[in-house]
Amino acid sequence: MSDRTVRFLLFLAGLAIYLPFLGSVHLFDWDEINFAECAREMLVTGDWLRVHIDFAPFYEKPPLFIWLQALSMLVFGVNEFAARLPNALVASLTFVVVYSVGQRVASRRFGLLWAGLYGGSLLPTFYGHTGIIDPLFNLFIFLSVLAALRAGQQGPLSKDTILSGLWAGLAVLTKGPVGLGLVLLTAALAFALRHRSIRLPWASAGIIVVVAAILPGIWVGAEVLANGPQFVQENLAYQWRLLTMGEAGHEQPWYYHAVVLMIGCFPASALLWGGLGRRAEETDGQAELRIWMTVLAAVVLVVFSIVKTKIVHYSSMTYLPLTFLAALACERLAQRQACIRWPVWVGLGLLCTILTIAAASVPLIGLSADSLLASPAFKDVFLRAALQQPVHWSLWDIVPAMFLPTGLVIAFVLRKNIVASVTSLAAGVLFFSVTFLPVVAPKIERIQQGAMIDYYRSLSGKDVYVKPLQMKSYAHLFYTNKPAHLSYTSHGIDRDAWEPWLIEGAVDRPVRLLARVNDAERWRRDARLRVVHEAGGYVVFARRDQRSALDDAALARPKP
Repeated sequence: MSDRTVRFLLFLAGLAIYLPFLGSVHLFDWDEINFAECAREMLVTGDWLRVHIDFAPFYEKPPLFIWLQALSMLVFGVNEFAARLPNALVASLTFVVVYSVGQRVASRRFGLLWAGLYGGSLLPTFYGHTGIIDPLFNLFIFLSVLAALRAGQQGPLSKDTILSGLWAGLAVLTKGPVGLGLVLLTAALAFALRHRSIRLPWASAGIIVVVAAILPGIWVGAEVLANGPQFVQENLAYQWRLLTMGEAGHEQPWYYHAVVLMIGCFPASALLWGGLGRRAEETDGQAELRIWMTVLAAVVLVVFSIVKTKIVHYSSMTYLPLTFLAALACERLAQRQACIRWPVWVGLGLLCTILTIAAASVPLIGLSADSLLASPAFKDVFLRAALQQPVHWSLWDIVPAMFLPTGLVIAFVLRKNIVASVTSLAAGVLFFSVTFLPVVAPKIERIQQGAMIDYYRSLSGKDVYVKPLQMKSYAHLFYTNKPAHLSYTSHGIDRDAWEPWLIEGAVDRPVRLLARVNDAERWRRDARLRVVHEAGGYVVFARRDQRSALDDAALARPKP
């Protein structure tokens, strides 16, 4: 079988993993709905230059990923499938990329091990099913770092120097200047470690920076000419807030990402340690790539452990180098016809136990909902209301969790054949992911936000103001299919003044305000508001002084 055929089959395998049930679950607040709403508003406004949220300029992200989502929505409609399709394609393409790199630097077996561990580790598989920016951003950074590795061995005007800059520029156009920063920092540290007695190739680094500035520069230049320098100013201020403050309540301890990666990248996180050191049989090309991948993982982990804002996907760039190191460790064992050592099996068993208990506990909690609700110790007001929704749980919902220990047990039985053993580990995670997401995830989503989404969908196409109270959310924008004339910008009202105006201003349309039940008590006591709907942990208010032309019952009735 030719390498071209293998790449094609790997891409098809990725599509088979990521496309089924891609739109079976509502988008999750915040990030998924945030980006999807930006894409929807791009279609509504026809403004493909500037990103908007709630029809106001959105300064936190450049537009490349939003463009891809908007194009997907043009073809498949404004829905969950279209919002997530770009990442399904990116994840499938990533299989091809890692195989190609692994096959070139070592062997076809190594390339397949790397692709298998990337697709068969928990978080990398999960992110391919989402509609967030990071998988595309990570792929661009990875490609830029690989090109920078090759460029360091050539002249400053080599093709790989130009390619490194182009990939870095696409990363910047996807998520901002941190994309170029990670590439340059990784390249500088890796080159210094590998070539201590040689001066850093400053000319190549300068060309990478110049080339990386071209594509984002074209967009920023057009944005500045059309709208002024506000995007640049606001985006830099946003990046500074992420670095120095816990933005949006996401301040976590410094070791947060290390814990997330250790548990979430099972089984690669337990296997990677054997890929860290040098081996006598290692070629210079393999040693070079190992050092660069190790440095890339370390740079991302250290940088985002220092950054005050810590969100789980900020460290997702490490998934590619971590799975590389795990594949390298397995390749070394295969070359020596050796088995995985017992400390690694202990680590695999511990991580598998944690994940299995966590995954199985979800349906078990659902099955025990009546007992929890009857317990006076269970005092969380929102969860009590959310668990009373008609979600049908059964013991069959535990089956996806059982794929994890099953894969581990089979891997241990096959431990004398390292390739078969690792394949079993990856297959266990893969089967867990592709069954948990369509079987259990919709029920989790139903409990977490289902009643809210139902209510918003019931208002789609209705001429009514909708806003959440004391809750950061984008769901009301996407699922009510909000038109521009219902936004605060169309009324010339400041964003902070929008909520007070809806509560007591001279509104010209019905108003619906939604709050979580545990935050709703103050609004229940507010003489200006009345409750018109309550379900699943959410309470909907209308103004007392307003009897809308729309019947309250019709507004509250969710779509079938």
